Amino acid sequence: MKLHLPNVQTKKPNYGTLRAISLGAIYLLFGLHIAHWKIAGRTLAPLEFNEVLYTLHRGIITAGFIFMGVAMLSTIIVGRFFCSWMCHIVALQDLSEWLLNKFKIKPKQIKSRFLLMIPFFAVLYLFILPQIERIYFGQPLPVFRIQSDNEGWASFITNDFWRNLPGLGVTLLTFFFCGFLIIYLLGSRSFCQFVCPYGAIFAITDRVSPGKIKLTGDCNQCGLCTSVCSSHIKVHKEILHFGKVVDHNCLKDLDCVQVCPNDAIHFGFTKPSGLQQLSSIYSEKKVYDFTWKEDIALLFLFTLFLCIYFGLYDSVAFLLALSISTILSFLCIKTYRLKNNYFQQINKIVLKNSGKLTFYGKAYLFIFSLIVIFTIHSAFIRYFQLRGEHYYNKVAFITSDTSLELNQEKISYNIIRANQHLHSAYKLGLFAPAPLLRQLAALSIYTKDSHKAIFYLEKMLSLTPKDTEARIRLSKLLITLQNEPSAANHLKTIIGEHANTATENNIKGEALILLGHLEEKNGFPIEALNHYNEALEIDSNNKEGWLAAGVLFTRSGKLYEGEKYLLKASKYFESSSTIENNLAAIYLQQKLYGKARPHVEKLLLIEPNQTQAIFNLAMIKYSSGEIEEAKNDLLSLLRQHPDHVKARQALQLIESDQKQK
Repeated sequence: MKLHLPNVQTKKPNYGTLRAISLGAIYLLFGLHIAHWKIAGRTLAPLEFNEVLYTLHRGIITAGFIFMGVAMLSTIIVGRFFCSWMCHIVALQDLSEWLLNKFKIKPKQIKSRFLLMIPFFAVLYLFILPQIERIYFGQPLPVFRIQSDNEGWASFITNDFWRNLPGLGVTLLTFFFCGFLIIYLLGSRSFCQFVCPYGAIFAITDRVSPGKIKLTGDCNQCGLCTSVCSSHIKVHKEILHFGKVVDHNCLKDLDCVQVCPNDAIHFGFTKPSGLQQLSSIYSEKKVYDFTWKEDIALLFLFTLFLCIYFGLYDSVAFLLALSISTILSFLCIKTYRLKNNYFQQINKIVLKNSGKLTFYGKAYLFIFSLIVIFTIHSAFIRYFQLRGEHYYNKVAFITSDTSLELNQEKISYNIIRANQHLHSAYKLGLFAPAPLLRQLAALSIYTKDSHKAIFYLEKMLSLTPKDTEARIRLSKLLITLQNEPSAANHLKTIIGEHANTATENNIKGEALILLGHLEEKNGFPIEALNHYNEALEIDSNNKEGWLAAGVLFTRSGKLYEGEKYLLKASKYFESSSTIENNLAAIYLQQKLYGKARPHVEKLLLIEPNQTQAIFNLAMIKYSSGEIEEAKNDLLSLLRQHPDHVKARQALQLIESDQKQK
């Protein structure tokens, strides 16, 4: 007897809710990561894909590189689950689309021959061209290594969570352009399809993945799966022809699985799609939103806008520049159509109806005109910035390469040109970014214009108050201008900052020594010595610290300590007149003439005309019984300096002794 069981359809999980929870958890993890850094002071470096560049180009194995590797490995196995279930930008896009839908605004997908090429262009620019350039110039491949936090920003564990992240303003702009605006204008998941280079890499990787949405039951071709696909894939057609979804844009949302009334499709493992082409399943001609001429214009405009906005004010990062350029090139085509077409709209906003501009059309033209003015202004700023950096880098290269013979005329020409262009960017810009101010300050220091350099450094520190390198430069300039109280305040600020890297530790040590010099000059030797010793605690190989403390001990009459510190300092200096002079003074005060003599002789090799050293050597020779040599040295000294009282008295003493004998 055959038992017939009723066809009971199992209840499916709500994949949309689960995915929303997963994507929301990503931002929760961001918050917990920041909280851990705030509490512990150290934490895992931010897991940013852009750190992959520093691994490929510099060989530094970063946390972001390992994260990218794990994401790619997961894509090879299960397909593009990472994009739709773990990417914070996808979360932003889906949230933007959900909010627009709440206001009954359905973003329309834009179809362009060119826009689909942008992510692959970005991959070429970011990952491939630098390697071609390396091969062309015969540069060696990078040696892969792990970097500690003391060496810089590219370590696994860091004290500075924000070391490679944009500021709040740029972050909000990125969220606005890469989330809401691009979705509103170009359709859902448009950032993934038209901008994201990492999405392009995952798309290629997805072709070798066995993880697919595949046919597991009877499909009646109702098309519900296609209607809910946020990636605009014709799911029902691919299922019919291939038995699976082969489009590399499939992000495995599982919304199609959720809505299938026959429970006919599921995620599972099957043969990878490889190079299977989608064109074979579509009999109808593909329709685009732009003509060939308009698509070519899009390409030209996109390139132009990218050149203008990428790196503008040293703030606009590559992905943000790609998004801005894509959006503006699209709006340019829309504006051109506004002139020629009888009816025109953007999404639900009607700009032109019955051949006449609507209120929204006039408002749009006004806003677009402001954008055009801003873009033209930005083009000038970018030009001055790039030309200034070109000449600035020439100066830096010429002065840093010790094998080159310095051509002062060429250096002066490049400095003048760099100053002209960078100063134009400074004067015409809406604001001056810290890197521009740093370059202007460096040029002013090179031309010995201390007042200008101080002006630029102070403005720079108002933007980046924790920049200890700029602050130490400012302190040195203030000391040269005798503004010691202000210099001391800046040095104390540096000392009070927590040093995260070896470079910052070195700057902190330098600040301690400079502050010690100021304390010593103002009559506070104990405080000065404390600063010198603190610098040596930070770095026991700080030669300036050993030297400064040794000189201070010697001046204070603590000859044993002075000798110990100066001998330690002598191990780091090949030749130092200060060390030799002070060691000689220590031994002369103790009448240890044999020990003093080699230091006096070394001092005279460094400074042959040092009168006190010549006199001291003459007296050492006299005490050693070298009477004639001492007498000759004193006579030579008096010929050069007839008014040298001690030398004349010593010569008279020697001659008197000779007469008595």
